[in-house]
Amino acid sequence: MTVATITVATEPSSDTVQIKEEGISTDIESQPQDDNGVKNDGSNYRKPAEHLTTRLKVKLFVIDSLTSAVLGGGINFGVAYATYNNQAAGVHLFSFPNALAADCSFTLLAQFVITWLVLVFIGNNDLRKGWVDPIGFVREPKGKFLRWYFLLDRENQMPHQVKGWLNWVRFVWSNVLRSLMLFLIFFPPTFGVSIGALSAVGTKTPYGDWNFPDTYAPQIYKLIFGLVIGSTATPLISLYTLLRVGWILKASERAQE
Repeated sequence: MTVATITVATEPSSDTVQIKEEGISTDIESQPQDDNGVKNDGSNYRKPAEHLTTRLKVKLFVIDSLTSAVLGGGINFGVAYATYNNQAAGVHLFSFPNALAADCSFTLLAQFVITWLVLVFIGNNDLRKGWVDPIGFVREPKGKFLRWYFLLDRENQMPHQVKGWLNWVRFVWSNVLRSLMLFLIFFPPTFGVSIGALSAVGTKTPYGDWNFPDTYAPQIYKLIFGLVIGSTATPLISLYTLLRVGWILKASERAQE
């Protein structure tokens, strides 16, 4: 099996595209393939799409958005029912042990990290099998931060390329870190809207807190919370892999010209 080193363009010249080595190693284009285009490692990447194809629409707006909303809402509702139903301590906005503000923060954090890690593996597998198009109509970033964020400055960052437990730890941590950065962008507006909505429907206490009935109020809140986060955050997280693989594929094409 022959593995080629793919280099990514950083500063194109006026005459020809110059490929400057960034240390990105991938087998996307270099593997031997059969007559159907399937590589020896089982990969069958589609060409990067130059527009929003039907496959991408189904992936982003049906599978990622709608399915994630239903799953997220259902799971959150079930957890909230098991957690808050018939609680003698009552349900509050800020006071522990049953503080919906803390619940909001932890749920958002967990949903971002878990969704990111799941989609990293599912998204890469869908792309390798040719079930969905990578995105090719967005310009590859040139700035150092974005190239770092999209792992364009690392070697062997596709899940099927990672070998050895130390590299697996590094791979997982790299993705967790990026999910946390996206979480920090979502957290302020999400937390603010949640607190505002809950304080509007809760019963204010003399101690500056709000109380809620333990039946239905927390469950309905978590249901809506899961629906909204699932339908908005999941497509954005999915875009990360679709964009990244598209850029690597186009860089590989340029390197072979």
